[in-house]
Amino acid sequence: MVGFEQDEHGDWVALLECGHRQHVRHRPPWQERPWVLSADGRQGRVGQSLECSPCDAEQPGAVPADEDDQGGDPACWAVRVCPECGAVRNDGGGHRPGCSAGTGALE
Repeated sequence: MVGFEQDEHGDWVALLECGHRQHVRHRPPWQERPWVLSADGRQGRVGQSLECSPCDAEQPGAVPADEDDQGGDPACWAVRVCPECGAVRNDGGGHRPGCSAGTGALE
């Protein structure tokens, strides 16, 4: 970290040596960064390293975050579920025993 600035909402943003920026918030219990609340605390972090997701994504073999994210909600799989037995289509299995809707693997 080479410095700090505030965004349009007043949240603190770390300025990274690589040229990228990253929010550094203190929002317990998810983010414990009490040092960001004071000028002395922020100044004490200048020179320390902070992971940079954009730079990490540029590393050989890294998968960009948007390609790795399957996203969605389990409900989006509803069209793939057999209404009789609940088996999911294309999951490598067939209908459940006793299901009269299928005669083997689902399509």
